[in-house]
Amino acid sequence: MSSGGVLGLDVGGSSVKFLLADGTVRERPEPILRGRRETPADDPVEGLRAIAEEVRGTGAEPARIVVSIPGIVDEERGAVIRSTNVPALDDTPLAQELGARTGVPVTVINDGHAAAISEAAWGAGAGHEDVFVLALGTGIAGAHVVRGEVVPGAHGSAGELGHITIEPGGRVCSCGRRGCLETVIGAPALAEAWRAAGGSGGPEQLLAAYGEGSREAASVVEHAAEGLAEAILTLCALVDPGCIVVGGGLAAAPHHLVSLARDAAMARASFHRIPAIVPAALGGWAGAYGTVLRGLADARVALP
Repeated sequence: MSSGGVLGLDVGGSSVKFLLADGTVRERPEPILRGRRETPADDPVEGLRAIAEEVRGTGAEPARIVVSIPGIVDEERGAVIRSTNVPALDDTPLAQELGARTGVPVTVINDGHAAAISEAAWGAGAGHEDVFVLALGTGIAGAHVVRGEVVPGAHGSAGELGHITIEPGGRVCSCGRRGCLETVIGAPALAEAWRAAGGSGGPEQLLAAYGEGSREAASVVEHAAEGLAEAILTLCALVDPGCIVVGGGLAAAPHHLVSLARDAAMARASFHRIPAIVPAALGGWAGAYGTVLRGLADARVALP
């Protein structure tokens, strides 16, 4: 098997997805290897080294490794500052340590950034130079991608749409403030609102009940969609993206929340230019594809 490929490792709280792609591809690749392994809790660096060694055991010899991490990452140093889902990686110079154990150059990026660049380049945002990628789940994560690069802001925290105020004086958010978008449309908030309305189960059951015509579910879903619509209008006023890609578990088909929010935003817009608002295309593998994409970009930069 040829050498010179990129090994992407997308680290999650429970599993690590890995892709090995040929280093010459410029469009979304069909991976040479693709798999998933349990995230090692005690020594995740050793676990990642073991995956790299497993890949080498097939005859492949990746020229570089890119790791995406859920949490705060110093991408310039390749260090993990804090990862709630993988706390054993806190304060770890991951690029240095994994590079030393594998003998391969290592890049470390934030998992949300990885997913965003892949959706912008190879997913639902393909064809647009300016894409905002929004992930709806337990929390609300966002990233602005311009010409294939995430715009991180001066302190690396740009795109946090989940923490703009939607309901002043509303529920306390995990960030400590009140009325953030996450308190309106985050999965825990939706589940709580659904139970208060007399429903059972979580967001999946809520959206199913909405599709079946439940009035109680409609009240909860429409309130959440109105909050998302206000966030979209704010985003359009500040960023004016060419395309908004919405992913995450809450945006999965059927796309009730996304379509309702899009319609509400369009109805309320004044000067705002509402772009195409589309569901994400790469699903749970977006982060893994993003690691490969970043590795290919690094390889091009390294060319003489």
